Amino acid sequence: MQVIQKNSLTFLLILILSINCVSCTENNSDKKPNNNQTSIPHTDGKGLPVKLPPLSESEKPHSSAEKLSFCSQECVTPFGQLLGEADGVKAYSNCQSTCVKPEYSFLNLKTKESSIHSSSSFNEDHHYIGVVHQCVEYARKWWMLQHGITFGSIDSAFEIIYLTHGKDIYTNKEFSLGRSVNGSAKRAPKRGDLLIYSANRKDINWQHGHVAVVVNVDLDSGTLAVAEENYNNRPWDDPKKYSRKIKISKTKNGYQVDDLDIHQQDPTKLGKISGWIYPLSNR
Repeated sequence: MQVIQKNSLTFLLILILSINCVSCTENNSDKKPNNNQTSIPHTDGKGLPVKLPPLSESEKPHSSAEKLSFCSQECVTPFGQLLGEADGVKAYSNCQSTCVKPEYSFLNLKTKESSIHSSSSFNEDHHYIGVVHQCVEYARKWWMLQHGITFGSIDSAFEIIYLTHGKDIYTNKEFSLGRSVNGSAKRAPKRGDLLIYSANRKDINWQHGHVAVVVNVDLDSGTLAVAEENYNNRPWDDPKKYSRKIKISKTKNGYQVDDLDIHQQDPTKLGKISGWIYPLSNR
């Protein structure tokens, strides 16, 4: 204040600079944090949404008993029926998407055979895969049998995109996971990546999202083939290679994968893909 009184020219200069600086700050929206997005190491692209909290008890539409009863009601195909296989990893019907049977699969690390149990297995050679015939089970099983790796515990499939580490099932050594954000990714999906679908809490069929294994990518034809369980529980389009083919394109912002069958045009009733996750090469 004393400086201003002594030198009005200095005051005017400071005032002009201050106004300019404030204008730059206010107009530079890129500097403002977006509370709807999150930042995770080794992320390719931008716009990854903040992870949703677990479902509260009031948000869960069905009890455990009801979920079990759905395993024998209005099945698309009978529960446990073989739907197809990719790279020798078999996929089975879950009857319908809301069915949850409290049985758990384990992989024998010595024989590479999987077995089903009604509770935890205490065999030291058994490694947990997942709840039977769920999408997470198939993704883990494919990674375990094809690459000898797995990912950590999650409550819902959509959470996989937020995992930062995987583990070697034979050495227990951890390694970093990378992820690409759908629509802004510079890295295209590759064979063996896990394609992650977002959760939609307003739609009972998408409350937990979904995960599928990428088994083939053809950028020239704009198609991506996946292998999975508990998507539509129908026999696979190619029972020895893949369950479905969906669309992939490259836009000015990055790679975009849409949950559209190559013959479909309207994505409004289908799932929203958040991105894909993969082991980093330095594993």
